[in-house]
Amino acid sequence: MGIQVSDRPGTNAVPSDVRLPFRRGPVEFTAATEADHESIYQTLLHVFHGPEREVFLGTLSEPGYRPDQRLLVKVEGRVASHVHLTERAMRFGQHVLPLQGVMWVGTLPEYRRHGFAQNLLRLAGGRARQTGAMVQTATTNLPAFYQSLGWAICGRHSLGKLPSRSLPTGGEGSPDPRAGSWHVRPWRQVELQDLMTLYDRQFASVHGSVVRSEEYWRWLIGRKLAHVIWVACVGEKVHGYAFVKDHRVLEIATDPAYPFALQALLGRVRSEALERAYPHVTIHAPPGHPALEVVRDVGGKALDEEESEGEVSLYHIPSAQALLTALMPDFLERLRQTKQSYPLNLGLTVGDQKLLIEFASAESGTVELERVGRRHLTMSQSAFTRLVLGHTGLDAAMTVDGVTASTTTAVDLARILFPRFALWRSPLDSVTA
Repeated sequence: MGIQVSDRPGTNAVPSDVRLPFRRGPVEFTAATEADHESIYQTLLHVFHGPEREVFLGTLSEPGYRPDQRLLVKVEGRVASHVHLTERAMRFGQHVLPLQGVMWVGTLPEYRRHGFAQNLLRLAGGRARQTGAMVQTATTNLPAFYQSLGWAICGRHSLGKLPSRSLPTGGEGSPDPRAGSWHVRPWRQVELQDLMTLYDRQFASVHGSVVRSEEYWRWLIGRKLAHVIWVACVGEKVHGYAFVKDHRVLEIATDPAYPFALQALLGRVRSEALERAYPHVTIHAPPGHPALEVVRDVGGKALDEEESEGEVSLYHIPSAQALLTALMPDFLERLRQTKQSYPLNLGLTVGDQKLLIEFASAESGTVELERVGRRHLTMSQSAFTRLVLGHTGLDAAMTVDGVTASTTTAVDLARILFPRFALWRSPLDSVTA
């Protein structure tokens, strides 16, 4: 075929910032157009034996979708490799960070081992820097492919597992001294605003949760990822909801002022699970969620793992300087709480990149390139991602990810700047199609 573009040692990789379309011989790297959709679908069918056409068409209707969010490798005009990029936003403390999702990365069998998919992932990183995305994320059961390009397993799969009969039986129909009698029923379209309000109230403080607009909510529900959406009500007022798919509660949110709502929803989940002969129920929720407290109280298992059902979440930071600059207000606040003496700084060597975080005062900080200073840490790109996103914390970063420090003062300062967080994203936002 005369194909020469590859990522392997001794060959030429496509620069991440190359202007598309980019051609070498019969191989063309390009952004998709609407005319490519059918060819893309056929390629995905051959690579993944899916998705169903309805699912594929659903990705085209996502709010803000554009055909050029799909990057392609074409060989003599045929779509040989593909990646789909999404543009969303995630919460991270008080910040809302632009988030690029990476999905459906695949190459036709006859065109593999030419580095096409790796080059597309590099181009995705370049696109992220162009659009201002601070973080990239993917969910996969093949993490080694991403890790070879500096991506990191990051974020928790937090869930509870318990026998169906162990779920609470009460709640629905029981009197609430504060509110009245509870009942649980399928949601109605007119209650979308209630779901939006409950989601924001429940997950606003969860690091990694996706910000959802009304359009996004309508699209998400339209994808029918759950077979039913239950709502817990007193009269017609909605105080909680649960997305349920078979034996899995994909997302559950309640008004903390009405604790009976959670009991009512879990009671309905129990009844339905027993009716459908599901011996166990899995509840997906971030650490600290009240549903996981219920799981623990009744003797179930509350799990906090990197992997769930063979899949892991991976993250990548396209620009370390941009993310550190965006998080500067957090760094300054953490330093103010520990009463530091100024000026001070911390250098970071991340792979072959050098950065210096400088604090001139309790109110001012900058991030400079190509400087590192005496007090510094050395780490890989993946270790940096896991540290700055709060997955590890410094002690685990040093023992597990091989981070090294030049001085003990560098260790002390890094512990303050990079605390550990529970990074979590709802399964509804994590699906790959």
